[in-house]
Amino acid sequence: MNKGTASVQDIVDQLLQQIYMKKLKPDEKLPPFRTHASALGVEPSLLRAALKQLEAMNLLDIRRSDGTYVKPFTQNAGLDFLSRLFSIKESKSGDSVVDEFLKDEALAFWNMVFPEIMYAASRNMSPLDVKAFIEIIDRQMAVVDKIENLVVLDIELQDRIAERANNMVVTLLFNSLRPLRHRLTDFLYRNLDRDTRLSFLTMKRKGLCRQMSGDLDLKWSAEEHRKTLESYRTAIRQAMLQKMIGEDAG
Repeated sequence: MNKGTASVQDIVDQLLQQIYMKKLKPDEKLPPFRTHASALGVEPSLLRAALKQLEAMNLLDIRRSDGTYVKPFTQNAGLDFLSRLFSIKESKSGDSVVDEFLKDEALAFWNMVFPEIMYAASRNMSPLDVKAFIEIIDRQMAVVDKIENLVVLDIELQDRIAERANNMVVTLLFNSLRPLRHRLTDFLYRNLDRDTRLSFLTMKRKGLCRQMSGDLDLKWSAEEHRKTLESYRTAIRQAMLQKMIGEDAG
């Protein structure tokens, strides 16, 4: 890390990745403060601020006159830790600790949660809401070959669905998970071929049209959406495993 250009966020990201990858192990004591700053090549004031942020995320235990200890993240961290992991690669080049296995696990979580939020939102949607959602999907279908644009529009749709759920906890959850949602949505669309992307968008559009006409069981629709997402996740996971087997054989 370059001492002249490093920021507090750079240090947080580096230490956070080391904690996730267990290069800094649970209950491990960090080096003395100034020794640690020198080893990282950063100003002590920046390291102090970074450690405070990690303490606030419940990843470190800073003990006065004793030192700083790493806390087991699986027992103490919250979704802000995961969301921060998913945000790192968006602002920096190079490899990320967010590999396909973590994305698969996060996608499994999303597939459990999002259809339920869709169901709650659909019960509050007016015909004008449904019309606005259909217009977003139409815009997605027009840019189906441009993944970046497709993802941006999908995040807009997700945000509007969260608003219509009319639940403050859902709104705050979606806010905190925005980096994760962006990465997962990108991961999903990039692993679907063009025809499957179109089929997925068409399915969502038809469901909204049926909802507008009143000819739709909302709970059934949410469950079908979940099944579709899980089928995509299964196919992506199988392709990933096949690729690993092929690399090992080679």
